[in-house]
Amino acid sequence: MAKIHGISGSTRYLLNGTKPISGKRLTTFEEVMHFHKNYEKILADTELTVSKQEDEIIISLSEEEEKLESRLMEGLSYRTVEVDAHISEIQINAEIADGIFLKFKYRIQYWIEVSLRNYRINSPFKHIRKNLHNTKSQKNHHIAHKPQVIKNTCKNITDTQNFLSNNSSFVIGAMGEESVINILAQLPDEYHVLNDVNLSFPKYIYWRERNEHIKTCQIDHIVIGPTGIFLIETKKWKTSEIGIKADDLKHQIRRASYALWYYMKGHYFFEKMPRVQSVLVSMHGAQHGQRIDKYIDIVYPSRLCTYITSRQPILSEGAIHNLIRLIPCREVG
Repeated sequence: MAKIHGISGSTRYLLNGTKPISGKRLTTFEEVMHFHKNYEKILADTELTVSKQEDEIIISLSEEEEKLESRLMEGLSYRTVEVDAHISEIQINAEIADGIFLKFKYRIQYWIEVSLRNYRINSPFKHIRKNLHNTKSQKNHHIAHKPQVIKNTCKNITDTQNFLSNNSSFVIGAMGEESVINILAQLPDEYHVLNDVNLSFPKYIYWRERNEHIKTCQIDHIVIGPTGIFLIETKKWKTSEIGIKADDLKHQIRRASYALWYYMKGHYFFEKMPRVQSVLVSMHGAQHGQRIDKYIDIVYPSRLCTYITSRQPILSEGAIHNLIRLIPCREVG
């Protein structure tokens, strides 16, 4: 199998535009398509799951609330009996005490304890009251905000579906590019497939053929192996569209080919630079022998690997690895 570097440019665009689904990001085109096709079920399942999760939290908080209320009531009941017994004891002592000063002392003590009765009863349970208050507040918050929590959780799902629906051209483009990548992966081990190659130049380069200046250039796929360098553009167009848009296609591919040649030429000072073979892969086929011009071949997907491997070897293993290091390709991530 060929070594695959990077991912489809259209796939990368789609992945960057999607949002985490149930806390997990979509990482492959297959995951994107599975989501897109099963959107309604995923949305319904997520709504149900989040609703159940919120209900479980509310039930748990209700049970905690009951436990705290029970502990508080039992504690207050026991503490009330304890404090009132202490007050009664002081009152009895005041009644049976000998001497005016001793009676006065017990009466003062009795008055203080009566004044502090509520404090004595309630003070040991401050932490329980605080926990009970917090538990009730949390429960009421979850009850009140349950619809919003569901909506917020599902927003990523609806936003992602809207993004994919609004970018259907990228979905179609990714289908073609991913199909080509899967086909190119069947090349022998010594071949490398570079996807979504973005060339950038410090200064504009001049393309004499079209009197055009180039600063950046994006290329769908570049294959590098023993039989050479292949610049591959993928289109999911009908045969008739290729003929109609031939001039635009020719401009796009020849521009990319020139930019790639210019990017590599500094690497070849004293040796002949291998020619870049430009290829258009037509996912819906093409007329027999159809070409855009004499430099750009149109190839069926099923014949792409044979088209590449049937040529004479022109690159050594060292030359291949030097080119892999030279040409920029964003890896997955």
